[in-house]
Amino acid sequence: MTTIDISTILGADLRSRYSVHDLVEYFRNTDTSIVADFSKIQFATRSFIDEFYNVFIKGATELPFHIEITNMPENIKATFDSVSRTQTGVKTVPPTARVKQFASLDDLLRYMDSIPF
Repeated sequence: MTTIDISTILGADLRSRYSVHDLVEYFRNTDTSIVADFSKIQFATRSFIDEFYNVFIKGATELPFHIEITNMPENIKATFDSVSRTQTGVKTVPPTARVKQFASLDDLLRYMDSIPF
């Protein structure tokens, strides 16, 4: 098992979804079992955490390696936990929601024009 300090690859601030894919490529060339060390990470955007979750947690079975996460700072863990709670995969319209349908784009535009702002 190889331990990798995430900050040496991506820096201490994780700001982009695209960085997650750079991480995948780096890990792909490293080992089959990886420990991702987040101890030196100072900041991570919600979009980075969302993509990380989708790729490394939800998509873990599709990866050619196994990953464990260690030393995640509390502020980043809180964002990670928040993101994980939103990943149900099912988005439904509540039964109490009012849904309006339009026969054409023109009908929709007329309706939108009638809404007072």
